[in-house]
Amino acid sequence: MARYWMALGLALWVAGCGGGNGLGPGEARKREDKVKDTLPVAWSHYQSGNYQAAIDAFTQTLDKADQLESVDGTRNQIKAEAQNGIGWAFFRMQDLDNSLASFRQATQLDRRTVDAWVGWAGVALAQRRYGEAIQYASQALEIDPNYSTADRQDEQSRNLAHDQYDQRHVRLLLAASYFQLGRYSAQDRPDPNNAAAQLQRVAAGFRFRDPGQLLEGIALQARLLQEGNSEP
Repeated sequence: MARYWMALGLALWVAGCGGGNGLGPGEARKREDKVKDTLPVAWSHYQSGNYQAAIDAFTQTLDKADQLESVDGTRNQIKAEAQNGIGWAFFRMQDLDNSLASFRQATQLDRRTVDAWVGWAGVALAQRRYGEAIQYASQALEIDPNYSTADRQDEQSRNLAHDQYDQRHVRLLLAASYFQLGRYSAQDRPDPNNAAAQLQRVAAGFRFRDPGQLLEGIALQARLLQEGNSEP
């Protein structure tokens, strides 16, 4: 009798691990790859400035991902990237509320979606929620100190690039947020949690004198980045 219950338990365990669709690992992976292939297409709409088409394409990716059965988090990773793309598209359309909602969902699905943390920080800055902007931007740099949108790829080298943002833009976002909170400098100790310290990570030659000069420095570096240059 004991052997009967052991055999039955093993049978149920194997059935549970195998999933309910009868697909082998190879076929399941093919289906996942097919859904992942839709992400670069959606980003291409974004890059061409057709943000509504991008939102529609990313939404279709979400629907397809919901049909996947994944045991290693792949489905959530795909959905996180799709929500991230929707967030950026809404941000470009200046729909901050929907942008925020999408970035939040992306980070809930996969907390290592750096791009979504940066986007969420941008929304928070635009909405003058400076403490939150600092929190989300810091989270992004903690995950990837060398953040860059221009060369984003997934693990199979699919192109997920967009815009031309990198860690310098995130540093300036932090500098602007700290400035708005009155945290200008900490000259008496090595504290990075202030505007001047973050600006120095972009412009190494900057030396804090007063808030007015600090604000001018932030604005200058933002302009240089927009023009495709920055102070060494």
